[in-house]
Amino acid sequence: MDEMTTTQSNATTGPGFFPPISAHDWANMHYGTPTAINPNAARMVYDVCWFILKDVDAAIDTTIVTFRIALSRFEDHKLPVPAAYTSWLSAIASNEAHRMLEEDSTVRHSSALLEGDSERTAHFLADALSELRADHKLLLILRYRYNTPPEYLSQALDMRPRRLAKVLSAAREEFSIHSSHAPTMLAASNPPLTRQLPSFVEPYDKKDMKRSVLGYEWLASDFPLIPERDEVRTKWTTLALTLIIIFVVAVILTNSFGAERPTLIEPDAAIETVNE
Repeated sequence: MDEMTTTQSNATTGPGFFPPISAHDWANMHYGTPTAINPNAARMVYDVCWFILKDVDAAIDTTIVTFRIALSRFEDHKLPVPAAYTSWLSAIASNEAHRMLEEDSTVRHSSALLEGDSERTAHFLADALSELRADHKLLLILRYRYNTPPEYLSQALDMRPRRLAKVLSAAREEFSIHSSHAPTMLAASNPPLTRQLPSFVEPYDKKDMKRSVLGYEWLASDFPLIPERDEVRTKWTTLALTLIIIFVVAVILTNSFGAERPTLIEPDAAIETVNE
């Protein structure tokens, strides 16, 4: 777990520092009312969305949606510490960005040779990330751009620490196949920003927050399910139910169509029957 070791910092000045959500921001979250957004938190959510969508307008729109969902869920899902809220926002941002990709697969622009080295690198990194699974993308962004501690990565991705270390290693290897840059470059690159980020948002109302509308499931840790983690959970649940059904059917068939047991007759009784 040496790779996962990290030093927390209270600084909120940019990428590489965790968390961008301060205790003050946490205390000023108000369920059901327009709420001011910490600019560092808005930038973090925008970065997650942009690296997935690679489109400024789509990333800003998704950033607004992310905070609206977060504010509306705040009353029922209060996380234990402000730092966990940072990972929680990122998980929602990842889900919403991928939801937008599903709705419009043409939203991502192709890479272009931009003037700024930082923006150019960001485009190349986004291209490499696009080849990865959603949980691998989020893991690399949180780990290398925002130096997120392991305990919050475990919560965000619903993984135990040992499993998390293996998945991080696999994500790095997969990333290296598609990029000549190391994932640590995520902290040094700056996605373009041609529109102003939101400074406050209004939560969804109760009607809009119906599960059938947003399609969210929440873990015991209060984090949303990441698609690939949901797939794994569904696969094992389906396998377990299938085995149970097969076992029950086998028992029923065995009892219904199995060979009847012979009836044992006492020797004396058999002789009396013959004599009669």
